[in-house]
Amino acid sequence: MHDAAMDGEFGPRVLREHLASIYFIYDATCLLRMFFVIVLGVFIHLQTPHPLVWPFVALHLLLYLFLYFAPRWTPAASAGENAMWARRIIRTVTLLGFADALAPWLFVPAGNLPVTCVLMVLMMGNCARAVQSLRPLKAALIGYTLPMMGGLIVALAAQGDRVHLFLAAFALIYLLMMLRVGVQEHKLLTESLTLRFENEHLAARLREQIAATERASEEKTRFLAAASHDLRQPLHAIALFGTALENELQDRPEGKNAERLMRAVRVLGTSLDSMLDVSLLDAGVVTPDLQPVQLDALFVSLNHMFAAHAEQKGLQLRVRASGLWVRSDAQLLHRMLGNLIDNALKYSVRGGATVTARVRGERVWVEVHDTGVGIESEHLSHVFEEFYQAPTPGRGRAHGLGIGLSVVNRLSRLLDHPVDVRSRPGRGSRFRLVLPVARPSSGGIVASGQQGYGGDAHAEE
Repeated sequence: MHDAAMDGEFGPRVLREHLASIYFIYDATCLLRMFFVIVLGVFIHLQTPHPLVWPFVALHLLLYLFLYFAPRWTPAASAGENAMWARRIIRTVTLLGFADALAPWLFVPAGNLPVTCVLMVLMMGNCARAVQSLRPLKAALIGYTLPMMGGLIVALAAQGDRVHLFLAAFALIYLLMMLRVGVQEHKLLTESLTLRFENEHLAARLREQIAATERASEEKTRFLAAASHDLRQPLHAIALFGTALENELQDRPEGKNAERLMRAVRVLGTSLDSMLDVSLLDAGVVTPDLQPVQLDALFVSLNHMFAAHAEQKGLQLRVRASGLWVRSDAQLLHRMLGNLIDNALKYSVRGGATVTARVRGERVWVEVHDTGVGIESEHLSHVFEEFYQAPTPGRGRAHGLGIGLSVVNRLSRLLDHPVDVRSRPGRGSRFRLVLPVARPSSGGIVASGQQGYGGDAHAEE
């Protein structure tokens, strides 16, 4: 009997699992049935001696011994042999069903209702056992139970009296219920196996995709590193010649073009630095050197770095002293804050940026506030993604490639300094780093000459 459930993409694998399930209890089934037929023969012989009892028992014992020692399916069988073994087991259990169907014809005495009922109960129990063990192969299930129970039903009905007709009807209903249960369980078992293999297939494809993505990421990292290094030398030469040209043309009309050239060179240099940062961080070659860091010293350096740029744009850069120390990598923390300040100045057209630090328990909040255009709420969760640029008025490639905040995010994970952002369109943004407090240390990063540089801590939540 053909089973359409075996025609799918995973049909051969499902069939293999069904055969494994049946043959898993093969030996136990053969031995149990030999014991059962001996007990049945003894019971019938004691109740109603019949000359065919022991030939019947001997026929079944020989059949079960043959099946026990006959070649059978093993997990080593090739996929092409599975269908052949399935047909063999179907033919075998169908033969057993017809052999068992002889019992009610031979041993249902016309006037001995107790023996008839006992035999009926035994055969119905045998039917339930067959449904449980043969459900992996629907054709085998039907091939055994239908002739076996059919022989019992017809033998009971042939007696003709009301009691036997009632028993025959009861056995028929029982058979139909068992067949329905067996077919449903077969369907559920097949669907569960199919789903399992589909999930395994999808998981394998997902692993392949992950591996391909990782290879692509590694290739991208190598490319960025190579490109950044290879372009640095000619870019450095361009910057030197451009600076010389800018100085020579300072008081001439052509000087504006030289200024534009140098602005473009600086933007390109910043982009290359960010690309190199990304490649090094992704390659895992950056190892943080954690030690006590004096924030005021770091702030002085950042102020010197960005003050001229802020003044050139007509903005104010306020970096407020705090007297706090944190445990971090001074160079990497400098890079993080530098990217945040640069980002704040880029998108501010008035006002400026403020850098503050304040202690909260065992943590220090370092915040960079700006008065820029702000970020819409639906874009906040993406601003730290690589090459992502939130749509803002007047935004172009002159504002960079969208790598700066990605570097901040990578360094945040590397240093275990959580970073978050709050923003309101038209009202500016606030980026916050959370760092562990550290005690002042003579071996930490310090600065000189920062007196008079800062003010009070910025009191805002």
